[in-house]
Amino acid sequence: MRVESWNPNLMDETFENVAIERLVEAAEVVATSARQKLKGQIGQGVTTGISRPVYKKGAYKGKPWTKRDFGALLKSIRVSQKKTAHGTIIWKKRNVRVYCGNFLVYYARIFEFFKPFIRPALIQSISQIRSIIGVR
Repeated sequence: MRVESWNPNLMDETFENVAIERLVEAAEVVATSARQKLKGQIGQGVTTGISRPVYKKGAYKGKPWTKRDFGALLKSIRVSQKKTAHGTIIWKKRNVRVYCGNFLVYYARIFEFFKPFIRPALIQSISQIRSIIGVR
């Protein structure tokens, strides 16, 4: 049997697109669960910071990272795809990630260490992730 006009590269790109869409959907499940767990911790009396303006005095006067906004940690939870310098998405492994924290919310690591919310969210979401990805 002879197959004419068969292009395996075309199918590879289609499969990659579907796989990436599923990974992004699974990452959104983890991010949503992490947000809910963090909101639950705030409800239990755990604060994620206080609101205060940028320091006006001292060695760190005017530094933007000295400012605190209540709820900034919750807002910093996001799903990201690794991209090249030109802005195109890398179609390799390890390109969909769930991040928490940024330059202004540098204390996210500390908070995760003492009051974990991302790791339990991942563990709780494993069954949903498997159903989204299609793993048994």
